[in-house]
Amino acid sequence: MPPKAQPKGKKPAPDFNPVVAFYLFCGTHILSALYAPVQDCDEVFNFFEPTHYLDHKHGLQTWEYSPEYAIRSWAYAGIHAAVASVARLLPGSTKTTQFYFLRLALGFFCACCETRLFATIARTLNPRIAVFFLIAMVFSPGMFHASTAYLPSSFAMYTNMLALSAFMDWKGGLRTAAGIFWFAVGGILGWPFASVLVLPFIAEELFLAVQTGSIYDTAKRFLDGAVRSFCILVVSESINSFFYRKFVCVPLNIVLYNVFSGPGRGPDIYGTEPWHFYARNLILNFNVWFILAAAALPLQVLSQLFRKQPSSKSSLVRGIIFVSPFYLWLTIFTLQPHKEERFMYPVYPFLALNSAISLHILLAYFGSSDPRQLVGKIPAKLKLGAAFLLVLGAIDVGVWRAIGMSTAYSAPLKVYEPLHEDGVSKPGDTVCLGKEWYRFPSSYFLPKGVRAKFVKSAFTGLLPGEFSEANTGFGLFPGAWLIPSGMNDENKEDPGKYTDIDGCTFMVDSSLPSWTPSELEPDYIGDTATWEAVKCERFLDTAATSTIGRLGWVPDLPFVPERHRRSPVPSHPPLHPARVTEHVFPCHRRAMMESIKLRAREACNSQHAQAASKAFQEYVMDNPRPLVYIALGVATFIWASVLILRRFKPSKTPSRRGSPDPEKPSKFKVDRPPGVWIPSDFKRPAAEPYPNWSVETSKPRPYRPFRYGPKYNTTMGLRTMDWNEWIELDNHYLSFHGKKAARLASDRASKLYHTAPEAYDGAVELLEELCSYLPQRYPSMFKKTSVGMDNLVTGESLNIVERPLKEDPMVMCARQVQDDLAIMFERPDGQYYLLAGCILLAGFWRLEDKLGMALSEIHTSGSVPEYKTKLEKGMMNFFRRVKPENPVVRNNYFIQVDEDLAWSHSIGPEDGEEGTIGWFSAEKDKAIQHHYFRSERQSLRRLPRSGGVVFTIRTYFHPITEICDEPYVPGRLASAIRSWNGEVSQYKGKERYETVLLEYLDKRHEEQLANGLDLEKEDDVRAYPW
Repeated sequence: MPPKAQPKGKKPAPDFNPVVAFYLFCGTHILSALYAPVQDCDEVFNFFEPTHYLDHKHGLQTWEYSPEYAIRSWAYAGIHAAVASVARLLPGSTKTTQFYFLRLALGFFCACCETRLFATIARTLNPRIAVFFLIAMVFSPGMFHASTAYLPSSFAMYTNMLALSAFMDWKGGLRTAAGIFWFAVGGILGWPFASVLVLPFIAEELFLAVQTGSIYDTAKRFLDGAVRSFCILVVSESINSFFYRKFVCVPLNIVLYNVFSGPGRGPDIYGTEPWHFYARNLILNFNVWFILAAAALPLQVLSQLFRKQPSSKSSLVRGIIFVSPFYLWLTIFTLQPHKEERFMYPVYPFLALNSAISLHILLAYFGSSDPRQLVGKIPAKLKLGAAFLLVLGAIDVGVWRAIGMSTAYSAPLKVYEPLHEDGVSKPGDTVCLGKEWYRFPSSYFLPKGVRAKFVKSAFTGLLPGEFSEANTGFGLFPGAWLIPSGMNDENKEDPGKYTDIDGCTFMVDSSLPSWTPSELEPDYIGDTATWEAVKCERFLDTAATSTIGRLGWVPDLPFVPERHRRSPVPSHPPLHPARVTEHVFPCHRRAMMESIKLRAREACNSQHAQAASKAFQEYVMDNPRPLVYIALGVATFIWASVLILRRFKPSKTPSRRGSPDPEKPSKFKVDRPPGVWIPSDFKRPAAEPYPNWSVETSKPRPYRPFRYGPKYNTTMGLRTMDWNEWIELDNHYLSFHGKKAARLASDRASKLYHTAPEAYDGAVELLEELCSYLPQRYPSMFKKTSVGMDNLVTGESLNIVERPLKEDPMVMCARQVQDDLAIMFERPDGQYYLLAGCILLAGFWRLEDKLGMALSEIHTSGSVPEYKTKLEKGMMNFFRRVKPENPVVRNNYFIQVDEDLAWSHSIGPEDGEEGTIGWFSAEKDKAIQHHYFRSERQSLRRLPRSGGVVFTIRTYFHPITEICDEPYVPGRLASAIRSWNGEVSQYKGKERYETVLLEYLDKRHEEQLANGLDLEKEDDVRAYPW
């Protein structure tokens, strides 16, 4: 098995452990569940109330739940009712406990979905993008409310994250069916319109199918996803039909009503908004993250077109696909006249992803150190400070607004608390709602036996009724299928929904400075002859509050202008003394923070109410929770900020450099003329002895340098090399040594090596380097001598000081290692030429064909795929700039259909004429026993004295049947082979073996899965190139 640690030489990117990310997500949602106000009366009347009916056999019913219309899902409500009912098992549980338990459960599920998407983004795109995604999600007030909202749009948001993760994660093969399934779950159980977000991903699948010719596989994945979705639809609508007592298709009914309803019906009768409503709303809820999200597509395109270094691991097409759902959704709903904040919930994760990608691209650009660019001249610390201030500012604004919303509008969640105290309320009491009907937090806040009723106010629309509580002869949940009276889909008022005020035991009302009493909405609070205060909570009067006060939390401090404060401002005439003592906070006419009050009739037992009110006042005075919450929030924010800063701050401990980018401008300035090398005084670091190395027991390293498809990336794939690992030897050494010796003794020997006169000094320098390195790294096998080196295993002695040398220096080098060797030198035309080499085990190419060629000609003559379009420029730039102290390594792989390591005779005889050698000569569909996996590890370094660039080419050669015994290998190799485009497939001879090989790989992959292989754990045990 490959080492579990990250390969040496690869610097880990800054990222968060998914477990840490989960804690951050979950912690935020716990705060949301406990303190976020209910923002939408739809959440209460269309979801909490039906859930309350299922759990407690009574509740308020909207027209949407009438069997005549059936546009709400009992399956959706039933799932949540089952979760809420679990809270009954908790000691001391009340109905209010169930409310908060359900919210906490929603927050937990949301955190799980966010963590799954976070981990996928980190693995698929870039760890830094994942961190920015986390920050945007955790510290945005929009997510603070949406994460625990009991709404179909929030549920669709959860499943959209799982769907996006499925479509994004190609590890182990395409998860198209899973992606379609999760989008369908969100659309069927939640909100049907959210399913439109699948379209960009379907388009990507079709594009890939056309590009790769895998139409059949794509259709099979689509069918799989459709079948899964249909199963969910059948189960969901079976439940709905059971409750409605007739066949219904709720998702279809929702679409028909919202899209195809006639005049006077449909969503527009509930109000319309201008086209810029969502832009303003998203700026409030996501501040700078929304601006970054809106810029994601142009930045993505510009980055791919003009930046030579890709900003992430995804291609341009994939990048566009990932950012497009946000634009699609925003466009669709901007065009709709009826607009509500919750309609944006399904796309919040896409907004966060877009903003994270944008910020990542911008930082990649502004992080450039190229002195030719303006940003390259800005000090790095200044750029880091600016980036940190941007992120910190976004976090501050988000937290500021979330605290402001929670402190401004949370009164409805608190004002019902006295009803649960002994002696305050009793079964049969009624709590009446007038103009405050739409702020009712649900029947979960009322004690058992206490019901909510409506009294007439200025509102002229249709209020909810009550589910039928018939319980004899009507079976289970009759309120779900008995047709209620007075319901309509035109928002027409039904007088039957009102109760007479004389039947009210309690009244919940508000008194705000900007409000004027009327005949329909009298001043119940001021009617002290009829009502007395039981509880008073502060509530924001938006009409009498400045913009800053409405946007976020403003403390009551002396330096804050009075017009921005939320604290009460005394006015005259003074309030009646009795009112002041009975309120938690005195209520003032000009107060910007005013009160929602719960008042009881004088006819009830006021002694208990007064005692409860007084006790509550004393409790609040002795337990100033708001200050504690703010302190905890500030402490959490500081901790998170320090943690984030540490993640991006360079470590003081030494670390290896990351992989070089051949096209990124280097700080190493090339001042020398082409073809002229100025000797460097660099000395290779002494190699550490290989621990416990043995020529008999040390196995070859298991390089498996292939990645999951369906995208095949054509890159140089360079990684920084650890000097200790320049030459790798193992227990195949004697076999390789014997094959090389046989080749050098054959008739073809003169064609297998050559050293041009101008390259002779470089070849000798390489020989000297090996005679220094090998005894250091493998002291049990090589011994340094005064004239060279002894090979203690083969008995060979190398004298590298005598002249002339016993053999060509390239041959002397090649005999001592398992690698083939080549050296390229720059000539005055600026091109690098192959002038020295000993190529004995190449398999598919011959030194005689490439000797003397320039770098570009070597690759074009071998028809290397996409060399001209994707590799040439970067390769030339790399060769020109590579320094002696910066060695690199890369890996590649091929499939071979014969067992000959030195030369693959299946493509033709080694001495064959040009034009007679190629994959066209290979026998097609040979048995799997003839298939071999051939992998090369190539190191590249510049010799400091001569300036030559040395290639070491170590070949690893294994039967396919052998490597397929390793976990994950068959599935990943099959996926990689399928990802080859036409040019790559032709180059690697895919057509000659794909049928047999892929069938075998698929079979072995299925066997591993059947034996319990967990694809999610692959990253724990295998990482490229293992």
